[in-house]
Amino acid sequence: MSDGGKRKNDDKNDDGSLKKIKLDPTHLKPCQTLYIKNLNDKINPKVMKHNLYLLFSTYGDVIQIHNRKRGQAHIVFGDVDSSSLALRSLQSDVFFDKPLVINYSINESSIITRLKRQQEIIENEE
Repeated sequence: MSDGGKRKNDDKNDDGSLKKIKLDPTHLKPCQTLYIKNLNDKINPKVMKHNLYLLFSTYGDVIQIHNRKRGQAHIVFGDVDSSSLALRSLQSDVFFDKPLVINYSINESSIITRLKRQQEIIENEE
């Protein structure tokens, strides 16, 4: 039976505001994109991006690196096996004097979504 789109009372704080749901990163579905946090934000972003590429490309084809926010980055791999290997191998490794915190990304990268769509179009034409 549906709740009519209303939230249950256990989804609210004592003051009536909605609770912020904490995501458990250990239960994220493996994907091609890794979310990296705890990066040293005193390092120049271009230098950080280059060094992230050097570090992570040893585990597979790195398609894209986004490091727009200080201390965080998203790294897109060519396949899930490569991203999983990098996650397991580099978790908590010290990088620019700080331990890496690595999780799978919550959302699929837009570049992966586009590649999947193009692949579907090609397969449908055949």
